[in-house]
Amino acid sequence: MPGDFDFGLTAEQEAHARDLHAESISIDLVSMGPGGASVYDRLPPDEVTARLPESMNVWARFGRAMNLPYELSAEGASDALREFCAGHTAASFPMGNVTREQLQSVERMSGWSADIPWMRMAMTAQDFRDAHAEGSYATYGNVQPTLDGLTRDLGMYDEAFAMGVRAIMLTYNNQDFVGAGCTERTNAGLTNFGKKLVDHLNKVGLLVDTSHCGRQTTLDACLFSDRPVMANHTAAAAIFNHDRAKSDEELEAVAATGGLVGVYALPFFLAPPHENPTFELILDNIDHIVKLIGWEHVAIGTDWPFMMSHNLAENTIGTQTAELGFRPEHGISVSRTTQGYEDARDFINYTRGLVSRGYTDEQIKGILGENFLRLFESICG
Repeated sequence: MPGDFDFGLTAEQEAHARDLHAESISIDLVSMGPGGASVYDRLPPDEVTARLPESMNVWARFGRAMNLPYELSAEGASDALREFCAGHTAASFPMGNVTREQLQSVERMSGWSADIPWMRMAMTAQDFRDAHAEGSYATYGNVQPTLDGLTRDLGMYDEAFAMGVRAIMLTYNNQDFVGAGCTERTNAGLTNFGKKLVDHLNKVGLLVDTSHCGRQTTLDACLFSDRPVMANHTAAAAIFNHDRAKSDEELEAVAATGGLVGVYALPFFLAPPHENPTFELILDNIDHIVKLIGWEHVAIGTDWPFMMSHNLAENTIGTQTAELGFRPEHGISVSRTTQGYEDARDFINYTRGLVSRGYTDEQIKGILGENFLRLFESICG
């Protein structure tokens, strides 16, 4: 059953964890969709086939597949997604840029949110609080510039903020106009334009994220930003030295800005390909980062799994990993999961796991969402 990973909790601890999770504001800073593959088992198969033909462009099919559960919910054709969204208070939705074309995804999400009674866009911190109070689900735009790098038109970031985008990752894996990504051969850091962009994001009130940034790009962002910086989906290189993880130096630099580190749930970034990581490894990363920089600077950004069937994932994003800057040694598997985190119904395992590790209620509430909410309110409103 979802949310029942065995942490060895006593009956009293179990009851406390479930009560604590219910009363806490819980936010996934980087979500690929709450449903994972399981939600596709519950969607009308004829609609899936009709709306996701194999003849579609790979990237168009991938994007449509990720959004189809929202689309069908808004149309009243399926309410399968609601159970999965109930796993937490809020989560971001993924975007690739803030170009005119990419901002259409925000328009669509805003429209779907208006048509789904239990869903809302989170424009301010109060929207998260209201969503929790009424038992609904909140979302906001989180940008990862996967292919072409971020737009150089600074005016588009103002438009993006007005429409519901709240977080901008500076680079993806490769080198671009902004800086060097984490799988790039060089470690060039921020470019002149990258520094200019950070300044503009600070002025607009957009969260600056460094998750896929290279080491020097991360350190530069922390040096030049006037506001707190995030790495909203990463882990500790000291636990597993993957390109996507952050060194202690980077983690400390993020915390020194007053920023936040979100820990991901991707199995192939948590352990080598031949290992089968469990939720305990996620907790090991949280423990390390908390001991290094303090629980006030830690959050959750699962970045997993893709909200589509495994077959769809393999035939879309699974064919593009090299183009995205990943190499064979990165061990990418688009249908693999970490034991204990299959989809957002398992989000309660964060609460249960942190209880098992001896964290206080205040610390758990902070890691689940209050730390991010505090940062969000100070920068975005």
